[in-house]
Amino acid sequence: MTEWLDDFLVRSVIAGLIMVAIAAPMGCLMVWQRLAFLSDTLGHAAVLGVALGLLLEVKPLFGVLAVALLIVFSLSRVSSFNSALSETTLAIISHTGLAGGIILVGLLPAHTVNLEAILFGDLLATTRTDLIGLLLTTILLLFLLMHHWRSFVAVSVSREIAQAEGIKVRKVQFLMYIMIALLVAVMMKVMGVLLIAAMLVIPTSSARLFSRNPEQMVLISGLYGLGALAGGVTSSFHFDWQTGPAIVVCATVLLLLTLAITHLKKPDLD
Repeated sequence: MTEWLDDFLVRSVIAGLIMVAIAAPMGCLMVWQRLAFLSDTLGHAAVLGVALGLLLEVKPLFGVLAVALLIVFSLSRVSSFNSALSETTLAIISHTGLAGGIILVGLLPAHTVNLEAILFGDLLATTRTDLIGLLLTTILLLFLLMHHWRSFVAVSVSREIAQAEGIKVRKVQFLMYIMIALLVAVMMKVMGVLLIAAMLVIPTSSARLFSRNPEQMVLISGLYGLGALAGGVTSSFHFDWQTGPAIVVCATVLLLLTLAITHLKKPDLD
């Protein structure tokens, strides 16, 4: 088993499968709660976290987590959290974090960091250590999802009804935001900060067109994620494309095909 992990392609496929396993349920919750832009914001701000980690001579993952958690905690302190998550507020944080991170990266010695890998990911460069970190984080997130799934779904449907049922809405939402921050931090190595939100949202958007209940949507989203992963890795191998962007493009192609099929199946009312 350990000999298989010496093959970089095997490691990248395993990392991709782990990513799909957690991206499907997390992506669905984010779409239901309209938090897709939050993941994009945290992804852009992750560049600042990487730069800070390198400047402080600690692992970049710790810098990313620190920045992501600071953003989430700051937003959660606002009395009306939903209003704080306006596109304007998140756009300011997103672009400022990205710009500040790029500036700090420029101050580092040459060849200290590969900015392209940070922005677009490097799935094929996944190491055993990366796999272990990704696996442990995914297990933790899946455990939290299973334990709090009913509360997450209830809050996604209606905050008022969930509160009436005795669910502590603010605590549930804050836990969700912490989980998103952790997910962004670990997925950065695989997909890159610019592509994380795409992999969370695009397969989920495809699944939404066919799903009849939350659990079915998670399952179908996972299948779309697997299709995008297979298409991205295959096209990367044959055409020498960057793997992360290739996966996102394949996910978008699947979404467009799904939209075309559902449009053709609609009855003509004219």
